[in-house]
Amino acid sequence: MSNVPMTLPELMLAEHRTIFYHASTWAQLEDGRLIHIAAERMTVSEDGGITWSDITFPKDTNGDLIGGNGTSLVKLAGKEAIGLIATKESIGVTSKPGTDPWHQDGLLFWRSNDGGKTWQPPTPLTPPNFLKIGCHHHSAIRTSSGRLVLAIQMIFGQGRAANDPPPRMSGKLLNGHWVTTAGHFFGGAMMMCSACYSDDDGHTWQMQSSGELMVSMPIEKAQRWVSYTAEPTVTEVRPDTLLMFMRTGMGRIFQSWSYDNGETWTRPAPTVLAGQTTPASINTLPNGHLLCVWNQESADEVRRGFNRTRLSAAISRDGGRVWEFFQNIASVHETTRVEPGPIEAVHPEEVYLPAGQPALERDGAYIDNVEIHDRWSYPSVMVLKDRVIVAHTEIHCEQSPTHAQITAIHRQAGGYNQKQKVLPLTWFYGGKQPADNPFLKTAYKPAKP
Repeated sequence: MSNVPMTLPELMLAEHRTIFYHASTWAQLEDGRLIHIAAERMTVSEDGGITWSDITFPKDTNGDLIGGNGTSLVKLAGKEAIGLIATKESIGVTSKPGTDPWHQDGLLFWRSNDGGKTWQPPTPLTPPNFLKIGCHHHSAIRTSSGRLVLAIQMIFGQGRAANDPPPRMSGKLLNGHWVTTAGHFFGGAMMMCSACYSDDDGHTWQMQSSGELMVSMPIEKAQRWVSYTAEPTVTEVRPDTLLMFMRTGMGRIFQSWSYDNGETWTRPAPTVLAGQTTPASINTLPNGHLLCVWNQESADEVRRGFNRTRLSAAISRDGGRVWEFFQNIASVHETTRVEPGPIEAVHPEEVYLPAGQPALERDGAYIDNVEIHDRWSYPSVMVLKDRVIVAHTEIHCEQSPTHAQITAIHRQAGGYNQKQKVLPLTWFYGGKQPADNPFLKTAYKPAKP
């Protein structure tokens, strides 16, 4: 069985090529309809994601477009009531000269009581410019108690100013031609995760009270070192127990637990899932098992420029301790499971500085010419009763048949930059019917602090 470019592709129910990039979020109404929003676009499905309506651009009752960056839909009380969370400014788009381009209008909350046909004007969820706050797409949930919980990130420090020199860039040779491989290994800002919650269906919100979530671990001859966390995603494992997964640059997905329905959170700790500076999606399936979709990659692959070249899925049947059924949703690699290495930061070796600046020292053992290179990232996952929709970005690098050059295709008009795959639950179990693991007698319950 080949795992390139996908494991068990014959089980896929549908695949859509879209222009939604990494902005997709969904909510399911009580009649089964799916509402999908990405940035300021909306589509609707009446058959579980197999087909979708034409794109519309909904406006609120003031005539303004709804949505923006980090769109996240959440089901509200009522048959057709849904909420939408987003920030309204893009980084640097409307910033005034001389101001920090990371500043934005804060998180906003829109409400629709009729399944997205009409929308109320937004209300502030967080104050403008409050710690430069934002959220990853599809990062809000409604817990079994009815509480809304939103995983958020906060950015500290300066963004890249207009007069800054061009940043370092990494790449590789693809059939002799240079292509970019990453752009997020050299940022200067510090990011930390947190959460906020609402007990009145989104009218008012409170911040969690246990402090910002960052990677903080002891080292010799110093109290401890810290690293960033970013782009969190959250799920309800059982009533009052929530699990948050966070992007880090330390070779692992990190996790934090809440045992009081999102009011306080544990110190982030590493999972056994290998990954480097890319976001994940954590979800709970109808049978209570956990599903993680993420860029699984080893330190060796990252150093060779193969970051974001494998999008994986794995199942935990014991609440997050043991992970099984590793599979490739999209990949240039045959392997489906990567054993995590040391908790440390790595970056591609083939790095370049602007012309005129000294070249960096590089390890030639990790620099080579390759024949295939594609990138997939930013998964967004919608769990339904009998299937799962996985949306992810796709940047396809190819050698043009009519030109001796490599084109990194990040299409907007007339093409696509995202795929949405509709997969039956059996796909995530390697084609088998979902069932509990007989060797895991009880679901894992991590010790409370």
